[in-house]
Amino acid sequence: MVNFLNQLENPQFNHKAFFEVMRDFRKGGLNPANFNEFMQIVDKLPPINKRTNKDYTEFDKLGLMDVTQSDFPPIMKEVIKRSIALSKKCWHPLASPTTCKVDSLGNIIISAAHSIQNNGVLSQVAEDFHVVTYAVDVGEFTAKKLSKNVASIFWGFCNTHDAIFSPIETVPYTKTDEQNFLFAYRGFVVASHKKMEVGNFMDFGTQADNDTIETKKIFDNAIITGDYSCIETAVIELPAFYPIAVSSSFYIDYDFEGNEIPHSDDRMEYIYITLLPDVNKTYFLLSYLKSDKHLYGQLEAQLIKRVNYKSDISVLLAAHVENIYYNPKYYQTFIEPQEGKLSKISFETQIDFASIDDNDQHKDLISITPKNYLENQHEISLFGY
Repeated sequence: MVNFLNQLENPQFNHKAFFEVMRDFRKGGLNPANFNEFMQIVDKLPPINKRTNKDYTEFDKLGLMDVTQSDFPPIMKEVIKRSIALSKKCWHPLASPTTCKVDSLGNIIISAAHSIQNNGVLSQVAEDFHVVTYAVDVGEFTAKKLSKNVASIFWGFCNTHDAIFSPIETVPYTKTDEQNFLFAYRGFVVASHKKMEVGNFMDFGTQADNDTIETKKIFDNAIITGDYSCIETAVIELPAFYPIAVSSSFYIDYDFEGNEIPHSDDRMEYIYITLLPDVNKTYFLLSYLKSDKHLYGQLEAQLIKRVNYKSDISVLLAAHVENIYYNPKYYQTFIEPQEGKLSKISFETQIDFASIDDNDQHKDLISITPKNYLENQHEISLFGY
């Protein structure tokens, strides 16, 4: 069996997207002439847990061949590139061809929006117009330096509706309800848009899609009505300027005392995180929907009561956030020595295991997240002074 057919053993992977790139790149013996027959054989394979090596012998007649180790990165890079192109959309609740800017064919023009303000926050963090983030797409945990002009970009709004963020981009942060809402909303859209991008080549199940749909309804209604009271925000001020910027959202399984957070079946409730450096201080915003206060109100209370902000915020960001940007020298001095710890906690909190049933569906999900991971036993510190 040729090596790239191993992709078929992962029920979460959209193997067709991968094989389409192989076809177009003429890799592994795939090409436009044999691709349809190849996919017909794929579709006839038995469920994963019932397959044997004999089931793969049907591919032999196609003259397939192994792909080299160096072939995989450019193939996967193209898969991701195409997935990003497919996911371009305007998330604004009033988005339509009549309210958005369109091209000559009537298609909505999606602009490259920044999830973190380019000429404000990123300019404060950058050095020589560059910032550093995590290169999580290279198979190992390391630094990735890039221009601030491309940092944090996602294709989630048209030019018209990207203006919704003007109150957090053109005026100073003064902790208004509208500003706190917009920071939370941007964290929601950024994470949901990334999930949608990845969802073009990975299958996270219907629950993941429903999470986004149901939560978007709440945010959309707030935008349309101008009522921002649906968001609760805890604002914590660190009394120093730290050249780190974050906009993200994620769910948490356990609070700071190791108590399990009982999420509902309707959607996976998220928190929305912003880290905002500002002159001689740094703001940390922990937000959640008011309807989720029964889940996250205790987490907020624990965070404030513990008064261990630098450690507690560090572990939250290290365990759950990829959309994070550092000053290059700051990263080299304070973060780079901790890359091993960051890699470990990311694996512990973001990787789950499961078996599959006879329909290639996941069952018996097993999480390896330690209940006490928020105690920061790895002693991660993203705030170096």
